[in-house]
Order: sequence, then structure tokens, then C-alpha cells
Amino acid sequence: MSIFAVMKRNIIYIVVMALLAVSLLSCGGRRGNSAVRSVYYWSTTLSIDSVKQQFMRRHNVSRMYLRYFDVVDGDDGMPVPNATLRFLTPVPKDVEVVPVVYIVNSCMAAADTSLAPKIYRRVRQMNETNGIGGVKEIQIDCDWTMRTRSVYFSFLRQLRSMAGADGIKLSATIRLHQLSQPAPPVDHGVLMMYNTGDFTDLACRKPILDMNDAAPYMPRLAGYGLPLSAAYPLYSWRILFRRGHYAGIMHADDDLPVLPGDSIVERRVEMADILKAKDAVSRKRADANSEIILFDMSNQNITRFKSEDYEKIYLR
Repeated sequence: MSIFAVMKRNIIYIVVMALLAVSLLSCGGRRGNSAVRSVYYWSTTLSIDSVKQQFMRRHNVSRMYLRYFDVVDGDDGMPVPNATLRFLTPVPKDVEVVPVVYIVNSCMAAADTSLAPKIYRRVRQMNETNGIGGVKEIQIDCDWTMRTRSVYFSFLRQLRSMAGADGIKLSATIRLHQLSQPAPPVDHGVLMMYNTGDFTDLACRKPILDMNDAAPYMPRLAGYGLPLSAAYPLYSWRILFRRGHYAGIMHADDDLPVLPGDSIVERRVEMADILKAKDAVSRKRADANSEIILFDMSNQNITRFKSEDYEKIYLR
């Protein structure tokens, strides 16, 4: 082989490798700018129909925070499970499941060292019964306060130790008002950018998400002592008021008796509010939008906006 042929071959090799390197760097950059796309599924029945399947495929949803059950006060005052999820369909195989347990704050009024193992055992049983494998994380949702913080944090430490022994991380939801408190002892937090106003007040027009209400909490976000993801709302409420006073949330037309003179108002979040909230989070804590979670994946919520609008939320 002539020296010119060798030189030509080497030049071609160098060019090909350079193009490959540029391609890899380019792809890496796109991955770095893309948020993990997740959803909450908050219902008593799991039914992944064609509408949900299409949404998850179209928007590359890779993680589902799935409410397994609630923990409420029983008749004897002891915590008991309630509203356990029924699996009517399987979860898509390429979607990671994060089991979520909602605990009412009153269950944290007194210490109960049996609660953490009971919850952990129940979650594991539900995983096994319903073929949910490869669980890497469990999440606890609780609207804890300063009064219940000590008991709640002790509960989390116990549960985190149990889950950690099996290689499972523990996360917790973080409400805006909780940003003023010490961070809970978990591996990760999910910032709930919703329920910012008082839905029981007829004069409160945007109780689901209003950055005017959320703004006072935002300065605490930058220094908050947990890795964070961010969750944004898609849902709406139909609220019954009687003589100007809150009477209840109507999940169906026959949920509550409607009397002459009553008023039913709909409170909903608009896309502009969601994007404004996302931008506010990015300015204070950009890494929180490295995973974006939509609450929640009901058919009504995932068909209300245009597909490109959901993409605007998911794109970092």
C-alpha cells in the first residue's frame, strides 16, 4: 500500500471519529437539557386506557408516581389503610413505578413505631401481588406541620432505614408552607406547586395555582436542604357554596345536594399559570425542574390542553 493510500485512510478515520465525537456531544447536550418526564396517578383504580397510553408515548413519560393507599385515623384512633388502589390494568412495562402513600396529618399526632413497618410491608405486598418489579423509590405524602414534625420525621427515619436496607430510596412531598421548616430526613423531595390558595373562600378565584400567593415562599427554595423535583397541576375543582359559604367539592353531579340559591363554581389552572410557576422555580432552583411531574394523569386533565402545551411544561 502506498504512503498516499495510508494517509488517505488515516484522514478518513480521523474525520469519521471527529464526526462521531461531535454527534455524541450533541446527543449528550440534548439529554442534559431534557427533564425526566413523570406523572402522578391519583385514583382508587388503575386503568391505563388508550388515552393515557397515547399521552405517555407522545410525551415520553418514563415515571409514574402511583398512589397505593391512604393512611387515616381508624375508629379506635389508630392509623389504618384506606382507599387502596385496585389494579384493573398493568402499568406499561417501560414506565418506572414509584408507590405513594398519603398519610393524614392527624396520624402523626402521637408516635407509633409500628406504622413504618406496616406501611412498608403493605407496599411490598401490593408490588408482589400486582407484578410491580424493580421499585427504586417509595414516596410519602403528608401535610405535616410544626406540631407533628417530630413524630413525622421519626417515622420517616424508620421507614428510610427499612427501605434503604433493600436498596430503595425514600422521597417525600414538600408543600410551599413546609419550605420554612427543616427538610425531612429523606433522599429526595417533590415540590408541590399547587394548592396555593384557599379553595373554601368564594373570593379566591385561583386557589389551585396563583404565583401571587406562592411568591412569598419562593426565596426559601434556593437554600432548601434536599434534592428536589417539581410537580405542577393540571386538575380543576367544582366547588359548592351555600349562602356564600363553602359546602364541599363536587366530584360528581350527585355528590352533594344542591339547594335553591346554591352556587357551583369551577376553579381551574391555566397554562399561563403553570408556565409562570415553572419559570419561577427555574429562577430560584433550576435543578428542581430536572424532573417535572404533572398532577395528575386523568383523561380530563391530559386532554384539556393541546399536545404542544404539555410539551412546554416538560421542556426544561
